[in-house]
Amino acid sequence: MSKMTWDNIQNQSDEILSDGLFALKSRPFDNFSNVTEKGFGNYLISLDKKPFYIGEAKELSKRIKQQSKSTTSTFYKNYLKATKTNQLLKPVDIDSFKIQFITTNIGRKEIEEFGIVNLPTKLNSFQLDKRKKFEIKNHNGLWLNVQNEFADILKQGETKLFKTTFQPWFNLTTISNAGLYLVKDKSDRLIYIGESSDVGERITTHSGRTYFSALRRHIGTEILGFQLKEINKKKRYFSDSEDKKVTDFIRSCKATVFAVNFGRYELEEYLIKKHRPLLNRKDNKDE
Repeated sequence: MSKMTWDNIQNQSDEILSDGLFALKSRPFDNFSNVTEKGFGNYLISLDKKPFYIGEAKELSKRIKQQSKSTTSTFYKNYLKATKTNQLLKPVDIDSFKIQFITTNIGRKEIEEFGIVNLPTKLNSFQLDKRKKFEIKNHNGLWLNVQNEFADILKQGETKLFKTTFQPWFNLTTISNAGLYLVKDKSDRLIYIGESSDVGERITTHSGRTYFSALRRHIGTEILGFQLKEINKKKRYFSDSEDKKVTDFIRSCKATVFAVNFGRYELEEYLIKKHRPLLNRKDNKDE
């Protein structure tokens, strides 16, 4: 990569992720209990050196501790379920699995998605058509260079995003791509920042009923003062008349969408901390 720019990184995301996954696979196999790294990162769980599960974490040691216990481990519960339908898999103790990990300043969600498709891993859930097949190989430190320049990369992404045009919600030109979306109310106040592996699908979700939409729930409870009603022991929906008022509020909003092939989690977190949108709770606080 000739220059570490936002556009170049987005265009060469597969090469960067290939190098990152190569770095992860090159790490020594270790026991869960030996991981003490507290920063952001990615991890790969294997059995007999065969990859079974890849994940991302904002705090590696905390996530891996959760994964190391059979009562709280996502991957191990999935493994035990798989042994019931796959005769080639035999039940083993959780301590039989080994872990590899890397610290990740930017791109941790994409490494997870890229690994699910290209390793591949048996125990992850992900829509495989959202990532292309790509060879895993060494790209001469490309991943490390991007990690070292992450702060400047995020600032470049922010600049490009805020040059995009905000459009009325129901006239919004959407994209079937991973990325971010920003929402402003009728007074031009930024009220929400969200991310998705398919922004177009997420916008459609927010445009419909409230049940599956966190944005609609926040608008209803925190702006319009409604109380969520319970279904299946979860507070997820409003009355029909209240739901219509949520839709009317969204209709008065403007939004923009921004494709991100690499770094959408980190850009979202950076923007929320900096701009403090009204309805975001995750990362909307002082350090």
